[in-house]
Amino acid sequence: MIRWSGMDILETLEELVDPKHTLLLLWDFAENVAGKTFNAKTMVQQTAKLLDAARARQLRICYSYQNNMYLVGDTGAPTVRMRMKRANRPVAEILKVPEPVGLSPRPKIMDAVMPRDDEIILEKFAPNAFLGTCFEWWLKKFGVKTIILTGVNVATGISGTAREAINLGYYAVVVRDCVGTSSKEDYDVALAAMDRLFDVVTADDIIDVWKRTSTGA
Repeated sequence: MIRWSGMDILETLEELVDPKHTLLLLWDFAENVAGKTFNAKTMVQQTAKLLDAARARQLRICYSYQNNMYLVGDTGAPTVRMRMKRANRPVAEILKVPEPVGLSPRPKIMDAVMPRDDEIILEKFAPNAFLGTCFEWWLKKFGVKTIILTGVNVATGISGTAREAINLGYYAVVVRDCVGTSSKEDYDVALAAMDRLFDVVTADDIIDVWKRTSTGA
């Protein structure tokens, strides 16, 4: 840790992911979302491994799931435009999409990373864990300094949450093999941008740190 200008700045990965002040966020591991990523198999496997290690070290665990608004239709005109742009389609093509009726089905979280009864589950409304949720209330309640981010979509919800975390005074650690999106191109672009701003590491990097600190090595 570095002391500078009246601040204690965490320096090493060991300090960043200290279980005493770290929360693991599983972002949108719904079957109909995470299951459609280009790297779904390895992403879910690595996240399940990291989740087991986090539970063994008694980290706080938090899940988010999309509420039953329609992602395209109920979340606002700017979101519609953003999603059409991400799909590389003209905005006018939204006219070919049937307008949503009623509520969308409540998503089911994937079995491999299913939450336990004592873990936090947040209903999310936007690609940002802090916006319109009680996420920060939980962070303050448990004295969290660092958020470990996993899940989908790395280009929107993971990026948006990591940026907002820094803005609000929290450290953000993105786990590169535990995040995903629909295409490898999207994934590479998103991680390249985040690598310049945040700590981007692998699940094994974190697990190895926890193993070393728990054995005193």
